[in-house]
This record gives sequence, C-alpha cells and structure tokens, in this order.
Amino acid sequence: MKQTYKNSTPLMQLAGYPVGMHDMARACLLGRLNLGLWGDTGSGKTQLARDMMAHFGDKATFILGRNDMDTRELFQQINLEKLRTAKSSADVKELTDKIDYHLIVVDELPNCVPAVRAQLFNLFDGFVEINGRAYPIGKGYSMGIATGNIGQKFTESSNDLGRALKDRMHVIVDTDYFAPSASDALEILAGDTNPRVNFDTDGTDSSEDIIKRHNTLVQKEIPFEKLVLAGYLTHGLDYCMIGGKAGAKGAVQGGTVSSKRKLKDSWPAVITNHAQGSDEALVFPLSTRAAKSTLRLSQALDSVVEEKAGKNVEVDPIESMLNAYKFVGAYSGILSEAAVDAVYSGDKYKALEAVAQLARTQYAQQEVNIRDGLDMALSKKLDEKILNRFTGRWGFMKDVLVHLTQGDNPHGN
Repeated sequence: MKQTYKNSTPLMQLAGYPVGMHDMARACLLGRLNLGLWGDTGSGKTQLARDMMAHFGDKATFILGRNDMDTRELFQQINLEKLRTAKSSADVKELTDKIDYHLIVVDELPNCVPAVRAQLFNLFDGFVEINGRAYPIGKGYSMGIATGNIGQKFTESSNDLGRALKDRMHVIVDTDYFAPSASDALEILAGDTNPRVNFDTDGTDSSEDIIKRHNTLVQKEIPFEKLVLAGYLTHGLDYCMIGGKAGAKGAVQGGTVSSKRKLKDSWPAVITNHAQGSDEALVFPLSTRAAKSTLRLSQALDSVVEEKAGKNVEVDPIESMLNAYKFVGAYSGILSEAAVDAVYSGDKYKALEAVAQLARTQYAQQEVNIRDGLDMALSKKLDEKILNRFTGRWGFMKDVLVHLTQGDNPHGN
C-alpha cells in the first residue's frame, strides 16, 4: 500500500518493536476505533488520514469541514441527496443500504456547525439518523478519522474540544507531540516540494482484508490480565480518600473512603491530603465505554506488532493495555488539567505515564493474589482469606472473584 506520510518517531515500544503513527492508525482500522488526529496546521494529519483512505478504494470518502456546510450538502456528499424526496422509511432504508463507505475522513472537523457535526459522528459510528431513526451504513463496518488543531474551538458551540470529542472519538493523538524527526523532514523535503496533500493511490483495495482481520480480532479471547487491569482503570482508580492527615511515608490516616464518580464536580478539589505520589487528585476513572476502547486498542496493537514481526510474538498484556490507556485517555477529559499543568507542565502523556507506572507497580504487588483468586474461581469454592487480601483500590476484585466463582466461566467471556 502506497504511503506518503513519513514519520519514524515511535509512539511506544511493544515486544521490542517500535509502534509509529501509521501503526496506530492501522490499529484503529483493525479495531474499528474512531481516530482523532490533532495538531498544528501542516503537520501531516490530513496526509496520514489520506494514506488510510487508500486501503479502502472507493469505499472511503473525504469531507472538508466548513462552517457554511449544512446537513443537506453533507447528505449530497455521501450520496443521500434523494432523502429529501423519500416517501417512506422503506425508501430511506433502501437509500442508506447503498452507502458502503467503510471509512469517512473529515478534515478540520471543528469548523463544522453542530448539526453537521452530529451527523458526522453518527456516520463514524456506522449509522445515519433520519427523523429520529437510525439507519446502518457500511454493511457492518464504518469508522471515522477526524483532524483538527489542538485548542481550536468548535464553530457555533460553547463546548470545548475535549468535551465535544470524548464521547465519540475513541483515540485522539497529538501529532505535534510525536512529530516527524529531522531525518524524516529531510527525506520529505528532498523527495517532493509540493505542499499539497497527495491524493494519488496505487488502486489497491484491501478493505475486505481489513474487515476480515477486524472480525477475527473482535472474536479473539482477551487475556485475563487485561480484563483485570481494565477493572483497575474503571473501578480501582475510582477509589479515593477525603480528609485525614498525611502520615508516615505519605499514607493518609483518618480519612473517609469515597468515590470520585460520586464526588462529581467537587473532584479533585476536595482531595487535599492525598498520599504523596498518588494519582487520586490527578486522574478520573475510565468510563465503561473508554475501557472497551482501551481493550480493543490493546488487542489491535498486539495484532499490528505481530504483523510487523511477521510472526507470532509475545506481547506483555499489561504493557499493551497501559500503552493503549495513554492514547485513549490523554484527551478524553479524565485528567485534572490543573494537576497536569502544575506537576507535568501540561504534558498529558507524561501524566498518564505516571498513572501507568503506578498501575504497573500495583498490579505486580497483587499478581500472586490475582492468580490465587483465579484458582479459587476455577475451583468454584469461595475462600474469604483470599477475598480479604483485596483492599483499598483493589477492593473491586472481591466482587469480580465472587461473580466468577459463582458463574460458569472464570474468564468472563
């Protein structure tokens, strides 16, 4: 597949292999995860998105976000202009059934007015909404890639970037943070001085292969370690202490156990005596939807690494999950902006790396207990001594293990 965008800067290392921007974008294709590419103008976002379009031939479409576009024009661009004359829901379904776009790229998404943006997000999720009813498109596979500038405000909207995107974009990457290296720039400039986006393609349509690999991916069993870590990120990180005093080695004494979700807007201000080095006032727990995105991205990244290696490789499930977590979470609104600014100079990736590092340590400390808990579940005999090992932010494991012990499948699949 022809690739014009050049960037050798790694986003991460998995199983000894560097994972770059093209790899991340491809992981999103395999996982059917909507991808946001946010960065300065001219940084290559559109070209990377265009490279991804080349995988789908004529089953991909490109839309330039403009503030004067209305839903009528949008429907014309996606071949739904006849909706205005449709006589019945059957007519609408017949029209939408013909839309087989698997990838929709929207350049400069923030320029779109709210009504257009809402329909675009629906298209990203694989349906179009007409008169309050959802009609599927893309024959079961449709996703979106959107570009925009970090800090850019949405047209005719009071919502900031993070709030508007976090519900519908599964992965957002700051392309400035992972900018091409100096050698990449030299190769780019020496090879072609045309400043325009290259829309040339070699004519290859690999959409069937991508969809087949996607279907295989979603059927693949998720390692138990990843599911446990997903529980930690959704429930363990919800645990916090209110009040009390910092005692020896930063431990909080005399505080009250609480939930960040229950604190709502009073988080993180109400947490004044959190333990030294703690993430209690730094990060909010993942939503269930974001946890699903993290699991899916982790599985897709594993697949991409295997593809790069040309063979089966053993990817550490914890390392894979925590790397996926950084790219799902960085711009999802889970971080305390004040804490990130004060402690990490505004660097969201460094902040989440700190959270990930603590999670690695926490998991390592609980690994024996988790293994014993799984053995208990397999034996179908509850053991209170094992359950009582899980305290504090790991208290959620008690409920998990009781459920698995009393259920039919200890892996929960």
